[in-house]
Amino acid sequence: MQYKIDSKIKYIVFMVFFFFVCEKEESINNSSLPSDCAGVSGGTNICGCTDSTAFNYNNSATYDDGSCQLHVDNGDYFITFDGANAFVDLGGIHPEGSYTKAAWVKRQYAYSFKHNILSGNSSHAFWAPQSQGAKLSAGHQDNFFAVQDSDSLPEHIWTFVSVTYEASSGTMTLYKNNEQVDQATGVPFPEESTTTYIGRYGSGNVWYGDIDEVALWGTALSANEIAEIGQEANNFNATIDRGSYESSNSLIGYWKMNEGGGSLLSDASGSGNTGEMTYLVWSTCDECGCMDESACNYDPSATIDNRSCDYVDEPCEACVDSQILRSDYDLDGVCDDVDEDDDNDNVPDVDDTNPLDNTVCSDTDGDGCDDCSSGVFNTSNDGPDDDGDGICNAYLIEGRTVYIVGSSYNESGDQTACYWVDGIRVELSGGAWATDIVVVDGDVYTSGTGESSDACYWINDVRYDLPGAFGEAEAIAVHNGDVYVAGWYDNGSCYWKNGQRIDLTVNRDSQAFAIAVKDDGTVYVGGYYMNNHHYIIPCFWKNGGNRTNLAIPSGGDGEVFDMALEDGNMRYFAGYVLHTSSFAGYRPTASYWRHTSRTDLRFGGSEMDIYGAETHGITIDRGEVYTAGRTDWFGHYDGGSEYSGGYFPQYWKGKKIYDLEGGPLGWFGTGDAYDIRVADENIIVVGVATRDNYLDGEMSACYWFNGELNYLVKQGDVPAGIDDWYWSEAKGLHIE
Repeated sequence: MQYKIDSKIKYIVFMVFFFFVCEKEESINNSSLPSDCAGVSGGTNICGCTDSTAFNYNNSATYDDGSCQLHVDNGDYFITFDGANAFVDLGGIHPEGSYTKAAWVKRQYAYSFKHNILSGNSSHAFWAPQSQGAKLSAGHQDNFFAVQDSDSLPEHIWTFVSVTYEASSGTMTLYKNNEQVDQATGVPFPEESTTTYIGRYGSGNVWYGDIDEVALWGTALSANEIAEIGQEANNFNATIDRGSYESSNSLIGYWKMNEGGGSLLSDASGSGNTGEMTYLVWSTCDECGCMDESACNYDPSATIDNRSCDYVDEPCEACVDSQILRSDYDLDGVCDDVDEDDDNDNVPDVDDTNPLDNTVCSDTDGDGCDDCSSGVFNTSNDGPDDDGDGICNAYLIEGRTVYIVGSSYNESGDQTACYWVDGIRVELSGGAWATDIVVVDGDVYTSGTGESSDACYWINDVRYDLPGAFGEAEAIAVHNGDVYVAGWYDNGSCYWKNGQRIDLTVNRDSQAFAIAVKDDGTVYVGGYYMNNHHYIIPCFWKNGGNRTNLAIPSGGDGEVFDMALEDGNMRYFAGYVLHTSSFAGYRPTASYWRHTSRTDLRFGGSEMDIYGAETHGITIDRGEVYTAGRTDWFGHYDGGSEYSGGYFPQYWKGKKIYDLEGGPLGWFGTGDAYDIRVADENIIVVGVATRDNYLDGEMSACYWFNGELNYLVKQGDVPAGIDDWYWSEAKGLHIE
């Protein structure tokens, strides 16, 4: 017995010593390691939202960082349903007993449409079928017309609709604009529905029009409660108790539809019942705007306040044309109107060619580089000089290589596809023109059109023809060794993966201009399609299908010309939309979209007779959106023989516009910006610009380095005798 006791003691002592040593060693090892996002030394936690009911749930996260969002509200939006494939999947959330459904709807007429509002994949429906004269109706599996309005649901008018069901008595009551329009008793329980949809029943029977502010309760609200929540649309709040309305604790889901972008619909009830959207378009009402007269962007025509009011609240801010402009560029506390050097580049504003850009001021030594390239006036430090000739490399960024793609004349005097590497031209074999460029692991990939007028791409100087007659390749991307090219052929829009064509919209009323591939291999293509040979709809396609329409003005058109990914995920698109105009009927407006939410941009160039504007290129740098494009100036007739007008090139940083040199000089000269990139805080734009006065009206390939114009083609680049030596264009840009 003594031996057994001694053995136990020795074992316990050994285990305590072992634990102490291990713990000490682990402590020593971890103390010198960096902490992870959870503050654990040497830890491997992945931080994010771990609440599966949250809108931004991250299934990869192992540590909750407090970022969970149950609801996203970016202003007053609603969703437009196309009447074909658009719907929201809410999952199996419908109660088996009592309930209330409510929504704001605006119906569009279409023959034979079922117009489902909030219905299941079976057993329950809330709808206004065209076969019944578009009368608001509701019911369950044996009778989907248990209650029905005697009048049709109005077209093109926002209407508040609701239906309640009390399971104990089988009483179903139908309301329109807070007024009871029908009631039935003895309505049987709805059978279990595995899925509830906004805008659909079963596998079809879709809604055509607009829907907003949808709510579902697990009780039958009273008539007084319906009247409380069914006030004006901007007062609808299903989440609070007020007046006689006391049933928010039974709220199952409340979808305010105010995200304004993305493919998920967040739940404002706090229940985490997120909806998944398919083929839907985010819209905002024409009546929405700032209603505060003291705000800079006050809109006197607005009847619904969308919480967009901006106010002048800084000493150097001013309200100009409903926009707040800061007049303290260098943020030194001295307003620009009294500051003699607004950009602090040591050059007085009166002598500064751009007093609001500290990298642009002059070129006093005539070396082709701006004296302020370094951010302050210094002629000995105004740009890299790789060859030591005393003239800086005007088109180079130190430590980087700039690739520009386009077309020009070759040595034989023929138009040819080409690209420039830091200003040195490289011709592409058998090509008419090139459109886009990307460099991966030292290999140069370009897209364009071959001599045979068919789409093609090049890897370095080797051309690969793409299937599809009369095609054009507009954009190129490379992902994991696979080559993706976007464009079109004689039967519609498409993209090619390693030479194999994937059709997008199979008719000639569709074109694709842009392509990008996410880190996970998801392929996005941007362009447009024509709806019934009439309306041109800007859109993007995902993985060869699943077309998503982008927001356009009511009655307007639009196109997408370029796209960019932010952090390999968020999609941005550049293009234009058409707005109605008393001046031009429909006026193009330069625009970009963040996923599906649209931002319209200001016009640039001349203030006289502006027709419209477009964006052609887009890039994202440090969360800032940069776009490049042009403003189209009609010009004017002087009563004699002289006309004026043309295109003004420009770029936008956010909403702020910057005009570029090279626009019209006289008779319809032209300038255009096609692409833009930002590197090391340098902004490079490529495009075409009007040459000198003696070549007035002709365009030539160029780039703008921080706003300074540089031509890519010089007369000595082609043989003598070619009259059009200057004609060329630069379409795409890559910075390595």
